[in-house]
Amino acid sequence: VDSRLHAARSATSQGEDQAQAWVTLEKIRYLLQALIGDTSVESWAEGTDQLLSHGLNSKAAERKQASCTDAVLLASQRLIQAAYLSFSASADRGQLASSLFAVLCVLEAGIKQNNDGFILKIYAIRLYLLLSCYDRARALFDSLNVKSIQLDTHSYLINGQGMALGCFTPDLDLCYTGVGFYDRVHTKVTEHLDAAYMQGTYSNVLDFIEFGSNLRHSVQRECTHRCALRGEGFEPGCADDVLAKWTEADVVSIEHTEESLAKLHDNRDIKAMSLLAPQDLMPYNLEVLTRPTPLPGTQWIQMYSLIPQIIHHIVTADTEALDTKARSLLLTVSEAGDFLSAQDKMLACGINQIATLYTRASDSQQSFNNQLDALLATIRQGLSQDIASQEVATLEAISSTLLRDITTATEIYTYAITACYALESQRAPSARAVRQALVKLRKEALQRMAVLRSLANSYVRGAIDEHWVGANVGFSGPIFECLSSKRKSVIDS
Repeated sequence: VDSRLHAARSATSQGEDQAQAWVTLEKIRYLLQALIGDTSVESWAEGTDQLLSHGLNSKAAERKQASCTDAVLLASQRLIQAAYLSFSASADRGQLASSLFAVLCVLEAGIKQNNDGFILKIYAIRLYLLLSCYDRARALFDSLNVKSIQLDTHSYLINGQGMALGCFTPDLDLCYTGVGFYDRVHTKVTEHLDAAYMQGTYSNVLDFIEFGSNLRHSVQRECTHRCALRGEGFEPGCADDVLAKWTEADVVSIEHTEESLAKLHDNRDIKAMSLLAPQDLMPYNLEVLTRPTPLPGTQWIQMYSLIPQIIHHIVTADTEALDTKARSLLLTVSEAGDFLSAQDKMLACGINQIATLYTRASDSQQSFNNQLDALLATIRQGLSQDIASQEVATLEAISSTLLRDITTATEIYTYAITACYALESQRAPSARAVRQALVKLRKEALQRMAVLRSLANSYVRGAIDEHWVGANVGFSGPIFECLSSKRKSVIDS
């Protein structure tokens, strides 16, 4: 392959067919490097300058030929791989973030040149979410114009990610769109079946039945519904409204057993990222490397099915059912391993502390205070930084898990306040003072969350230029050189 690449590169000026042949050879080189387990950062970055030159600064780029988009995508994939090989240790988080921001500049330049670059946008969405920048990720997802059946295959890219970064309302709106689609599926399938019988196209009947079954038992359908419940649970309100919402909540329909979870069908299109290496080569699987959180599966679905049930049983004072569900939640989390994020586990731990706080509140004021202390300790231990004093004017801090941790803490405060509402209305008027303290903590966490979100989003527009110019990353050199003339327009994008 190497012996043919030089001649292929030289021939790119002869036309689009020759350019596509060269890009194809570059893709084969990428695959072979993954298969032999190449860990050399320099070899992964090799050739990216030529790919970027063809993709962004050539006459072919001016004509928006397909090979140019492919070249930008391939350069981005190579640079992402090089970044993870170079900065895999947690201590290198800041340098990894800086390198990924540089790759985002490449992707944004490619998107600006070809706004129909679907795969370029998917990679950009992934990297923005990794770096805690939800607003730009959401704007790019909206530009994909995902509708109808694509909601089942592609909405996993964004659904739930906003809630993890404190953007509950816009994420909830997306979830409602998905819920509406799934609720319409049964009617649509019935109409297709009627039409098939009327037209005598009986061979289509089984296809429609299978299609409807796959959507009714879709993993993404369950995830979308659970995200919607999560967003609704976070919404504030007065005591009467909150208690009425949880009292009337239909928690029976969201219960799952091992058998029902086993029937779920995963329609999510994780191959949409146009991977060039086999998926089982984990060090070279960019879909896995760029996941902002573990891909939600049955453990995630079970966890977020149990949390609304637990809160419902607290509000309705069903302590027997509460104890059963709380134990099920602990078991689910303990068996989940790496299928749940650290923030998911922190939330589950907090919910169990709330359940214990509620059940022991009637024992004595001392017991009540002890359980409250345990709950607050759970939140503090889960935070990676001190949310009151942490300086966040650095790329490393903004792109860390700090925003996700504070968002989770705010969720726990919200559920704890609901439990206090229940206690006040049932048997423990003294819970009012505790609730007032929790409301104050929640307000402070919300303010901190808003500051972090604002910083993360403004960083994309402003401070990225400083990091771009000052970055001392050898393999990123070709990016800076190739895009120097495009820097301002890319940053404005």
